[in-house]
Amino acid sequence: MELIALIVAFVLGFVMRLLGLPPMLGFLIAGFVLNFFGVSSSETIDKVAGMGILLLLFTVGLKLNVRSLIRGHAWKGGLLQMLLNFLVFGLIFILLGYLGVYYFSGAPLRVIAIISFALAFSSTVFAVKVLEETGEMTGIQGKTAIAILIIQDVLAVLFLALSEGKSPSVWALLLLGLPFLRKPIIWLMKKSGHDEMLILFGFLLAFWGAELFYMVGLKPDLGALIAGMIVANSPKSNEMAKSLMSFKEFFLIAFFLSIGLSGTPEWWMIGIAFILIMLLPIKGFLYFRILTFLGLRARTSFQISTSLLNYSEFALIVGSMAVAQNMLGNDWLIVLSLAVSFSFIVAAPVKTFLDFTLVEKYLARFEKPVPIAEDKQINIHGYDILVFGMGKIGTTVYDELAVRLDNKVMGLDDDYDIVLGHKAAGRNVITGDATDTQSWERIIPGDVSLVILTMNNHSANLTAAATLKKYQPDVKIAALARFDDEMEELKEAGVDKVVNLYEEAGAGFAGHAVTLLEDLPFDT
Repeated sequence: MELIALIVAFVLGFVMRLLGLPPMLGFLIAGFVLNFFGVSSSETIDKVAGMGILLLLFTVGLKLNVRSLIRGHAWKGGLLQMLLNFLVFGLIFILLGYLGVYYFSGAPLRVIAIISFALAFSSTVFAVKVLEETGEMTGIQGKTAIAILIIQDVLAVLFLALSEGKSPSVWALLLLGLPFLRKPIIWLMKKSGHDEMLILFGFLLAFWGAELFYMVGLKPDLGALIAGMIVANSPKSNEMAKSLMSFKEFFLIAFFLSIGLSGTPEWWMIGIAFILIMLLPIKGFLYFRILTFLGLRARTSFQISTSLLNYSEFALIVGSMAVAQNMLGNDWLIVLSLAVSFSFIVAAPVKTFLDFTLVEKYLARFEKPVPIAEDKQINIHGYDILVFGMGKIGTTVYDELAVRLDNKVMGLDDDYDIVLGHKAAGRNVITGDATDTQSWERIIPGDVSLVILTMNNHSANLTAAATLKKYQPDVKIAALARFDDEMEELKEAGVDKVVNLYEEAGAGFAGHAVTLLEDLPFDT
């Protein structure tokens, strides 16, 4: 059965990619197709799906900076959204009951409260996937979205503890000492090398964190996330995340398959699920309005809202627990499964194709006159060259150009913490997103002659190139790529000079190596 599931998942995932949609949408549909033909989930699929979720959250933790969680717009946004979503959805469900809508009519307030609470959560798995695919993970959009999801996870832990009538074990207090393990764990990471030992150690850390939290009565998913956060921003954390990426992506196929294989619905259940899907715009607008109220720009709030425009797999956990305690009928569990699945199917193309410029005139009015410092628009007047993406490669390019052009170069990065580090080092770097149309609209034509894209996400480079050509058609663009097909896509997007990263590294290395020949005892 697993082989058939993989074949169907590949075919439909491939079709989605050809259509310009995320492959995970094809995996979801594959689950529904298999379920329609009588195939049900297996123990193998469920176990692999669980491993995928743990690895996903672990790699998120590896890239997370704790300081991003304590910023006001992050934790306030998470708490306000949960409260308002719960209240608004609850009132809507009560109204539907008064109108006589089937299955809402006569529903006890307890049922209304459980469903409203379950649907207030957004999917961490879905959000992280789309943020990675759009290159927004390290920017304020990604960090704020992840912070909101972590707030939701904390609330989930509290709910599970209260609903089960038990609190976490007293041994959970020992988890406060986990940060003291950071140094020995980092030492082990360094000594693990770069190959299979580093991958094995990554698996070990993720599952160790999950098992540790499970043993003291907390969510295993949260444990995997915390395990990653313990060693985040260490010398090997990015390398470990990249080493685990392929495993994580493969295991998550099982997760999306399992959603579609969760149960056989009746037609009326599908109808109720569609009613819940029609409420997604309200959920998205609540996210948007809260974030603009807290000082984020309309565009940033829109990007975060579309990333979180879905229902969470946690709704299924809430439903299962409520069914087990006779607080909810089993039919509701299938309805919630359908709603979660359909929300993924709806949200994926919305995130892919709904550009902010299409709704900007309607949403810009909600923006505060002066956004928070981390999200201000940029002013790059007087600079000849911009370097987007101030990682290792971008920093090297910046330093070289700054010397040649008497500091007429500016670096931009969407990671606020990276920007602060460069400023401390004396570099002229500001927070900026190359894909942000509002940023480019403020640039006076002719000020910038060259933009260099060194971001490590191909999708982000493509989007930036398209945006540049739209708003600054006379500006020359140079970009890096890792593969031949990426080079062709960048050229088609209007990039004037595309450099293969590996070829350039090889040429540079050869240039350095040949200097050694001067010391050899033969004629070169």
